[in-house]
Parts: sequence; C-alpha cells; structure tokens
Amino acid sequence: MKCCSGDSLSLSFFSDVDECVSGDKECSEFAQCVNTVGSHLCYCLSGFTGDGKNCCQDIDECLDNSTCLENSTCVNTYGSFLCPCNVGFLSINDRCEDIEDCSDPDLGPLCANGTCMNIIGSFFCLCYVGFWSNDTECVDVDECSEEYSNSSTSVSVCQPSSTCINLPGSYQCPCNSGFLLNGTDCQDVDECSDPEGAPCPDHSVCKNTIGSLLCTCVGGYEPGAQGNDTMCEDIDECLFNNTCRVDQVCTNLPGTYHCDCPGGYHEDVGACVDTDECGNSKGAEVCHPLARCWNTPGSYTCHCSQGHAGNGTWCEDVDECSVLTAPCHKRALCYNTPGSFLCVCHPGLLGIGALCVDLDECQQNNGGCHSAATCSNSAGGFHCRCTSGWDTRGERGGHGDRGCVDRDECVSPSACPAHTSCRNYPGSFNCSCASNNAVCTELAKGGLLLQKATLQINFALCSVCG
Repeated sequence: MKCCSGDSLSLSFFSDVDECVSGDKECSEFAQCVNTVGSHLCYCLSGFTGDGKNCCQDIDECLDNSTCLENSTCVNTYGSFLCPCNVGFLSINDRCEDIEDCSDPDLGPLCANGTCMNIIGSFFCLCYVGFWSNDTECVDVDECSEEYSNSSTSVSVCQPSSTCINLPGSYQCPCNSGFLLNGTDCQDVDECSDPEGAPCPDHSVCKNTIGSLLCTCVGGYEPGAQGNDTMCEDIDECLFNNTCRVDQVCTNLPGTYHCDCPGGYHEDVGACVDTDECGNSKGAEVCHPLARCWNTPGSYTCHCSQGHAGNGTWCEDVDECSVLTAPCHKRALCYNTPGSFLCVCHPGLLGIGALCVDLDECQQNNGGCHSAATCSNSAGGFHCRCTSGWDTRGERGGHGDRGCVDRDECVSPSACPAHTSCRNYPGSFNCSCASNNAVCTELAKGGLLLQKATLQINFALCSVCG
C-alpha cells in the first residue's frame, strides 16, 4: 500500500502528524503555525505582513496619522507600536491631558528669578530684568561678558577706569585701584600728593601715573633683592673694581661712595704718596717725647729711646740699678739717671772703663796731706800721718793745711837739759846755752846734748863756751 505524504503507517489505521509540534513546520519565526490533516498552515502574527512561510515583515503602524490619539507621538516597535503622551501631557483615561506645569508640585518651583507661564503641553518663563529666558529657566544676564558689551544695545556697560562685576540680575562698576568715583566718572588719584606721605620707600621719588604710581630709586640706590620694589637698597659701588683708582681705598656711603688714599698716604697730583708722620717735627705729636719716630711706608713706629721702656706712645725711665743684675763694678755705686745710669767708684778708686782700680792719691800733691805729713796709700784710700814734731789736729787726720799742727816741745820741762834754753821751731826745737856757760860746755863735750834726737844744739855757741 502506498502512504500519502504526512501519514504514518499503522498496522490497523493511519493517524495525522502535527508538523507544528514535531518541528517540521515551514513557517516564519514571526508567523503562527496551524496544523491541518495531512499538512499545516502559516499565518503572520499581528503587526507583520507576508505569506507566513517565506517571510513576515513588520508593519509600521505610525505611517497612519490616525494610529495614536491627539497630543501623543507614535513610536513603531517590532510587530506593534506605542503612543506615549507628549511632554507636558499626561495619559488620563486613554487621553493625553495637558499638565499644569507651573502648579505641579512634582516639578518643584519653576522659573526662579521670573514668572512661570503655562501653555498647552508646556510652560515658559517670563524673566525679571537682568535675566533672560531659555523657555524653561531664567538665566542671569552677564552684563560683563564680551558678547553683551559688544551687542548693539550697549557699547560699554561700565565707565572707563572701572571693572565690571556681574551680580545675579545686575552688575556693579567699581573704580579700579588708583581711581576715585566722582559723580559717574572714575578720576585718577594722585597718590604722590597723599597728605600722610607718599607710599614709596625711603630713598625713592614718587611719580604719579594714570591709575597708579611709580617709585623710582634715587641715585646710588636700586630696587631690593629679587626685584623687591617695596624698598630701595644702597648700591655698594665699592664692589666694582673701577670705582676708585688702584691706589685708593673705596668707602661705601648711603647713596654714594668716597675714594680716599689709605691711612698713612695723602693725595699728591693724582696719586697717593706716603705721608712722613715723623717729618717736620711731627714725630713729637705722634710719639712720646722720650721716643723716636720712624717713618714706614703708609705708617710709622715709635721706639722709646735707650734707657726707657714703653710702646712709643708712652715711655718711662728704666731704673737699670734695679732691673740689672750687676750694672756696675762691685766697688762702685749705681746711680739711676733719666734714660741711663752712672757707676761711681768708691772713694779712693779710679774708674777705668767698667772697672774700679785703686787710685794712689799720694802721687799727686802728696794726697792732699799737710806738708808736715807723710802720705801712705792703701786699697781704696790713703792715710796722712803727721811727722815727728807735729800733732794731728782734730779729725782731719793730717789732711789739708791745718791737718797737722806744730808740737811745742819747749812746753815740756824735760825737753832740754838743765842750764839750756829751749826754742821751738815748726816741727822741731833746739836747746841752746850761753857761750860762757860751763855746764853747757861740759854737756856738749860729753855728748849728752846729742842723745836727744830732736835737739839741734848750737855747737857754735858751745864752742864759744869752750
């Protein structure tokens, strides 16, 4: 037996095959499969068009203007469409009703800095002065912007020499620094004529400019370090090698400088020459009177003279007799003198160089002894001894004209023998007798008169006696 397509063989009967269930359908994915006896049918789904088998294409319902209600917008979808209400409308009972935006609490306050005006499906803002509307908001007008200033309504918002400051709904035009409002104009302020003093630092000159001022440092000054124009610092001209001559010393002064010869030098025909501080009796002015002045290049020195100590500006005598160990000979006395000392040998000694030697005083004028005295030299002195017939007078010890006095031997009764006459002489005496004196003659013969060494017998007289 031959079976028809879509049937299955059964031993007792034939049954239909549901292709829509078995997967043998030939429908499009956007079609509905309907089984039939021995076959099946394909129908495109709602919103699609076609034969159901080969293809099912989407139908754009929005091509028909009547698809959606008024105040809504048709939005085509695959196999269908949507009709959402336009902005400003709300779907109520399948109708799009206008929303009262200005009073809708869900939208919050609208049109700040203006008044909210409701219209069908929307609203707009009626803005205050100083604001402009972008339909749903009031935006501040920036009167200071270039776009606003260059508009045909206003060439310049603010007066010259002022700065525009935008404010919500308005603006201000304060005068720039250095200007003062006078009526509606900004006039320049002369800061240099401030009664409280010009606002410039010391050592500068104030110069008024339009809206400001300049502080220019005077000669010899420059702006502070790192461009600090709030102070003027002194220029140290001495830092430059060519400020003064090479033989001069540069001294920086506030705002200027000075070139001088160094100490000890003076200017002479464009050059620095040495000053002789010791010349022309100037040494007495710079040194102590007991010091000597020595000129040196650019200076001088003071040296105390020999026998004096000090730094030259003051000098004092040195007592050599105290500071020296043995300034003089051991037989001499040391006497300090201004700037020196004297060594005086002890009496009876003669100074020869640094030595003291014995002086034989007896070699000269008998040592000054009396003519009737004998001079005896001794180490460091001498003695005068009166000779026989002379006596030493007082403490003179035989010195001088009166050191020895004649001894009157005739005072003694035993000076001459009996029956003789004693006659005193300077330094001596004699015994004499009359020529006819027999006793004298006998004595003379017996030699008795000759036994006295100090007697000078006049033998002539005795011979007369005999």
